[in-house]
Amino acid sequence: MNITSMLLSDAYKQVHDRQYSRGLTKLVSYWTPRKAMSKKYDRMVFFGLQAFIQDYLIDDFNKNFFKKSLDEVLTEYRDILNTSLGEGNYDTEKIIDLHELGFLPLKIRALPEGTIVNMGIPCIEITNTEPKFAWLVQFIECLLQTELWSSCAYATVGKIYNELATKYYDKTVENGDPYMSMCDFGMRGMSCLEDSVRTSASWLLSFDKTSTLPAIKYIRDHYEAWDDIGKCAISTEHSVMASNYAVDGDEITFVKRMLTELYPHASFSMVSDTYDYWNLVKNILPKCKKEIMEHDGKMLIRPDSGDIVEITIKTIKFLWDEFGGTVNAKGYKVLDPHIGLIYGDGCTVNKVEEIYENLEKLGFAANNVAFGVGAFCFHALFEDDNKFVILTRDTWGIAMKATHGEIGDFKFPIYKDPKTDTSKLKKSHKGCCKVIRDDYDELICIDGYDEFLSDEDTELKTVFLNGCVWEFESFDRIRERLRGQKL
Repeated sequence: MNITSMLLSDAYKQVHDRQYSRGLTKLVSYWTPRKAMSKKYDRMVFFGLQAFIQDYLIDDFNKNFFKKSLDEVLTEYRDILNTSLGEGNYDTEKIIDLHELGFLPLKIRALPEGTIVNMGIPCIEITNTEPKFAWLVQFIECLLQTELWSSCAYATVGKIYNELATKYYDKTVENGDPYMSMCDFGMRGMSCLEDSVRTSASWLLSFDKTSTLPAIKYIRDHYEAWDDIGKCAISTEHSVMASNYAVDGDEITFVKRMLTELYPHASFSMVSDTYDYWNLVKNILPKCKKEIMEHDGKMLIRPDSGDIVEITIKTIKFLWDEFGGTVNAKGYKVLDPHIGLIYGDGCTVNKVEEIYENLEKLGFAANNVAFGVGAFCFHALFEDDNKFVILTRDTWGIAMKATHGEIGDFKFPIYKDPKTDTSKLKKSHKGCCKVIRDDYDELICIDGYDEFLSDEDTELKTVFLNGCVWEFESFDRIRERLRGQKL
């Protein structure tokens, strides 16, 4: 945004510097998922911090604060805060001091991205490195929260789908890759372009396919992902099908044109329910059988409405009867490689699982169908009773709380423990925290320390220090880490 970085906060953050205890020289805070709203999914994938650091703590602060003149920064700052809080109710000394310093005097330590965390485990620890800037620690909370929770949520959703696909691929598929079984179709349904890119980047931790093109550059820029991550299929849409029908007077002409003229040597998917899905499947496809079987690629039929379970199962059974296939080494039927099915509407986790279960019972391998996962599916966690929990920052109760302070040599714990909070959701850690692995390799948190721990004493490792990225990890490394864990 073209606004000074010091305004990227809630209004109340702008006055906390004068409210802290006089002489505060150090503050330590932790970013922690505290309690899951979902009964089924009570663990979360941690992802997105490296991109946040690059985009905001480095690029945005350099562009919109440190490299702007102090007069320009203060003019804009005062203009906004005079409107919001009123003249005289905030201080500018902190802004002047930070601008003169020339970098963010913060140390950020974090769990490795791609780590699956239990509730109550701090993922991020933040403290100041210069005594005058203890206020800065909690100042960046709003910015961190609004940018990071969603990447963690979307990465968790992707992991859920991947574990489901892997389960049925392991059972029924001989030579198939669950990472290629589903594609992100969510771009147009997310809250904004930036949200869609974060969604897809998080999804790509668990799958290789996306239709969101900017996400490919995003993971390359932020995580040095240069492999073939981000594949998608050539596909039609309804305007294409309808306009060709209006000119040709039928659907078969365009189907044959796709197979023989437009994409004779490439696979593609074709939305197939613009008018009469079952007429296309049962009447038009058989009339194109010669072209389909001679096509150097796969044509994927794509239903886009109706009962996803019923239509998927009926279609695959018909395609098997019409085009045949083989039986793999695990004893499951696989359609001829020239024909297949992809569904891109209503592919919720519970429906996808129902489809996989039905296919297995009927003796069909899971790789006979692919799925396009849309925006709604990224915003809901489905429970076993088919009720769902909407994804927000509160889905895992994510909060950033200060737990330790110092005034010179005087060190003291900071914590909250509301008596009215009977669920204990709001209770925070107390003092500095140590995150370690127990004898079962599970992460645990021990709080109550009266001093800042060294990197050697905790699983939280330095990733940002005084305006610079301290530790950089590649997308492949993060994917590998996530692949080795289970929710």
